Amino acid sequence: MCFCCKLFGMKRISSLSSVGLRDWKNLSSLLSSHEKLPDHLDNVGKWKELEQRLKKHKTIDDETQRARERVENYWQQILERLIALVRVLGVQNLSFRGTNEKLYSSGNGNFLKFVELMALFDPVMSEHLRKIRNEETHVHYLGKNIQNELIDILANAIKEEILRNARAAKYFSIILDSTPDVSHVEQMTVIIRFVQVDEDNAVIAVREHFLGYVPLQETTGAFMAETILEEFKKMDLCIDNLRGQGYDNGSNMKASTMVCRRKSFKEIPGRCSCHAQLTH
Repeated sequence: MCFCCKLFGMKRISSLSSVGLRDWKNLSSLLSSHEKLPDHLDNVGKWKELEQRLKKHKTIDDETQRARERVENYWQQILERLIALVRVLGVQNLSFRGTNEKLYSSGNGNFLKFVELMALFDPVMSEHLRKIRNEETHVHYLGKNIQNELIDILANAIKEEILRNARAAKYFSIILDSTPDVSHVEQMTVIIRFVQVDEDNAVIAVREHFLGYVPLQETTGAFMAETILEEFKKMDLCIDNLRGQGYDNGSNMKASTMVCRRKSFKEIPGRCSCHAQLTH
């Protein structure tokens, strides 16, 4: 079968351009006649032209690929700036949103105001806001859903780094407190404390980190203990390495039935069979 005629031929000019042949006896003459056909010569020219275009990156697909890479690079630059902005607002403990979500309006919050500020000096962000104002794009990554998603992504990355350091330190302690939110759902705060050793710089420091809120359907000691153990499982922390606990809701934790991963036990001062000391 003729390679170039099979790929570039628009019509069947001989059996060599479609299914091939089996006439081995007359193969030489058939090949010779096929190579002299005008359509075959045209297909060979197309094949060689494509070969040169591929070497010089001048194909239509290559132009499409470069256009896609330009779009990807543009959005990467936008997201880099927005992620940096989210980090700054988080570190400074500033609110993100105001009373509206419209650019260049009063009361639109810190996030959009800082975006407007960046556009004054940054050509990438300036071009981005120009496209939004002229309605050239309806995808802008400035809405509340994107803000929340960026916050969640950064929060998960920070939490995983904290837990990685806690696992490296091995031994840790926890501090728990709970209070109802505006919807009257009890929220338990989880704080972890451990000693971090930097062997390269010979620095030893006590680290204390807030890991988040855990909603509680009940405030009994048994339910809180079960919740704690479940959170340890999610965070991949071994309860055998727990060396200290601090609680609010002491009356709930004291003398209540606690649920251990290995067995249920009556809380008494000291440790259970798995060395999980869950006392106030």
